Amino acid sequence: MKFSRLLTMVALAFAMSSCSLVPEYFRPAAPVPEAYPGQPSDESVTEAPPLTWQSYFADADLQKLIEVGLAHNRDLKTAVLRMDEAKATYGVQKADRLPAIQGNLNYDRSRTVFSSSQAFEAELYRVGVGISDYEIDVFGRVKSLSQAALEQYLAVTENRQAVQATLITEIATQYVNWLAIHAQLKVTQQTLADRQQALQRTQRRFDAGLDQILDVKAAQIQVEQVQAQQAQWQRQLATTQNALYLLLGESSQRTPLVIKPLEDLKLADVTAGLPSSLLTRRADIRAAEHQLKAANANIGAARAAFYPRLQLTTNIGLVNSDFSKLFSDTGSNYWAFSPQLVIPIFNYGRNKANLNLAETRQRIEVANYEKTIQTAFKDVMDVLSTRTVISEETAARNRLRELESSRLQLVQRKLDQGLVTYLELLDAQRSVLDAQSQLVQIRRQALQNQVGLYKALGGS
Repeated sequence: MKFSRLLTMVALAFAMSSCSLVPEYFRPAAPVPEAYPGQPSDESVTEAPPLTWQSYFADADLQKLIEVGLAHNRDLKTAVLRMDEAKATYGVQKADRLPAIQGNLNYDRSRTVFSSSQAFEAELYRVGVGISDYEIDVFGRVKSLSQAALEQYLAVTENRQAVQATLITEIATQYVNWLAIHAQLKVTQQTLADRQQALQRTQRRFDAGLDQILDVKAAQIQVEQVQAQQAQWQRQLATTQNALYLLLGESSQRTPLVIKPLEDLKLADVTAGLPSSLLTRRADIRAAEHQLKAANANIGAARAAFYPRLQLTTNIGLVNSDFSKLFSDTGSNYWAFSPQLVIPIFNYGRNKANLNLAETRQRIEVANYEKTIQTAFKDVMDVLSTRTVISEETAARNRLRELESSRLQLVQRKLDQGLVTYLELLDAQRSVLDAQSQLVQIRRQALQNQVGLYKALGGS
């Protein structure tokens, strides 16, 4: 009967732990316009489809590189371990909401000396289970701390997703850079072959008395300049390849890179939607909101510190002076129920300072959340604002390359007829090389812009 009353009191204590002093959470308004400037704002584009890297980066060779990076990149592995760390922290905090039941086995031996010089010795064995210093969460302090730990864990989970999106973007960007350098190197090698042929032709004309020594020197200078450019591109190719393999987390022997023209690397064309979609798309915004919710929960814990704390210690078990009879029918049983009410009286303003600290940190997280949204809006705007310009520049660079190539052919014919000097030919060749290089650069920028859109829109 006594044991049933004990269980009733413990159950009643648990029922009391339902109060919460956490302030009601309201998501701050997004401090950005409702639509991107120059983009449609009707309801049909409000809900943009989710972006998966498999659908966005459809190129098979690039997908293989991304898969390798997701499996072996060390930064991503660290992010996963941080997530496990946060999960374990939340598990520890969550466990504080439940009582820890412990078993105990005690042996007591005592000696008492009376005034008549008589001594009395006694020994006692106890075995039992109990709860020690368990806080009955009457005002939700422990629950608030557990809620804050949960939000911290969810924030770390979102950070892991953000790290993955960044990794995918960096792999795609470096692969684009690597292909662009290969294209530049191919242009340079072709130009070098043309310059070497021109040097040989000039040397023959000089030997025949048709050209001057200055023409030969000019042709030699052009060859050396292109060779220097070729060495420069080879150096950049090696460093870019090393950076790419660092992202992959594997060596070049295991993951070969496939060379292809930049035009063959196709990426998905997606709509940006409205800025409001970034709140659910982008992992960094979701992580910032979880941090804000955690700070909100910590205010509840700081408020609860002003109120009394009810702690419970209870025990139940067997006792006997003879260990061999401890578990026999002749043994005695005991129980103890010791609730303790701890009331804050004077702590030199510690609780007030902690509450001020929690409220200040909550306001900081609001500012961080709003700044994260603004940064996301800027990222999308940077991509959208340059996409049209890059498209126009690409078309212009294509036309310029065709015109310079036509001019070079015309100069070559006139040189054969003796109507122009060799210096004019060198100038035409240099213009063609510049036009081809600029065209490769703008194609690289166009692809990098598309890769950046994936991250800006919160690809997963």
